[in-house]
Amino acid sequence: MRTAYRRVAATSALLLVLAGCTPPPPASVPRLTPGGPLEARVGTTVHFQAENLDGAVVWGVDRLIGGSSYSGTVAGGDYHAPDRVPAEPTVTVTAFQTSDPSKSASAKVTVTAPGTMYVLGLSVYVYGDMDTVNGDAGPDRAFKIDGVGAGKAYSDLVVAPSLDAAFVLADTAPTNVFMIHDVSTASGTVSATGLSSLGRENPAAVAYDEVRGILYVAFADALLAYDDASVASDGKEPDRVLEGSFVSAMLLGSPAGIYLDPATDRLFVANSLGEIGTYTNASSVVGNVAPSRLTKLDVPAGFVDDLAYDAVRDELYLSDWTNAAVYVVADASSATGTVAPSRVIGGAQTGFVHPLRAGYDAANDRLVVVDDTANDAKVFDGASLLNGDVAPSRTLGGVLWPVNPPYGLYLDPSR
Repeated sequence: MRTAYRRVAATSALLLVLAGCTPPPPASVPRLTPGGPLEARVGTTVHFQAENLDGAVVWGVDRLIGGSSYSGTVAGGDYHAPDRVPAEPTVTVTAFQTSDPSKSASAKVTVTAPGTMYVLGLSVYVYGDMDTVNGDAGPDRAFKIDGVGAGKAYSDLVVAPSLDAAFVLADTAPTNVFMIHDVSTASGTVSATGLSSLGRENPAAVAYDEVRGILYVAFADALLAYDDASVASDGKEPDRVLEGSFVSAMLLGSPAGIYLDPATDRLFVANSLGEIGTYTNASSVVGNVAPSRLTKLDVPAGFVDDLAYDAVRDELYLSDWTNAAVYVVADASSATGTVAPSRVIGGAQTGFVHPLRAGYDAANDRLVVVDDTANDAKVFDGASLLNGDVAPSRTLGGVLWPVNPPYGLYLDPSR
């Protein structure tokens, strides 16, 4: 009995000692609420609360205190998304403990945008907030380039988001390639820098490599490439010209459209017969060079008028003016030879009469097609899942629609 008592007493003593050695529960981990990952449309605000940080905190975005107009600003826990989606759309909002900046809490925010549509006619007409615009809606603003005379049409446009600039093509001579600044607010008559096209007229399509700063312009018989286009001065000539028998055979005197994928330095060039020439390492190609690959659509004879690319899903969209359809080519980065479309969007419900130009916004999975005979723009949301005879989500046209007919279309997914 006495032995048992001694054992119990010893055990109790040991437990007391162990209890005294046991560390206190760990302090709560610093965190932000909401914790993310989150999405924020451009120009909107997300409020964060810092928890488990002692005393005052200092806020930053991508480790820059207070943030910036490029990645968004933050103060008092209020993160305000920038007016344009940054090149790297996911940013990090962080609260640093003032007394010990090594202690911090962060959350990821992906900046998104509804998209802005530029429709080209005798002016450039701008529609913002492509999430909601519908029906008989007039543009938010419109602009013309100073020096481009009345009755002259604008044929294509591409935006350089980080520069808030745009490169615009116009059916004028001798200058027909222009760069304008402050495109997000351009209205009325705007000044522009004119680039030399070496006497060529009627530019057909334009693409811009924002990573390398290279502008590409397609003409009937050549592709012109302007290096350092963002700092071009009046009269700048192209640094490289792709021309000759191989190039002319691909363009066929009627290039339908071009698209440059900056991530891969890959240039897609389509002609009216539905042939797609692909140049890899496009930034170094010059002279009479055949495309790295040539793909031909296996479809009835028509007239392809434009192409757009979905870099997320590696799909090309090509609008066919004659056959009133949009063809989708899967595995575009590797397709070669004669290929059947993986999907065809066409039929009575689409409302297509003569689909002229196509624009695609991968971030919102949105296809927009302007029809020069129906004189409207048809919006297809969830485009990557569409096939066959499907109705558009929305159609823009009517009395307030200012374009008659539309000549070009560009979707800017960054604003």
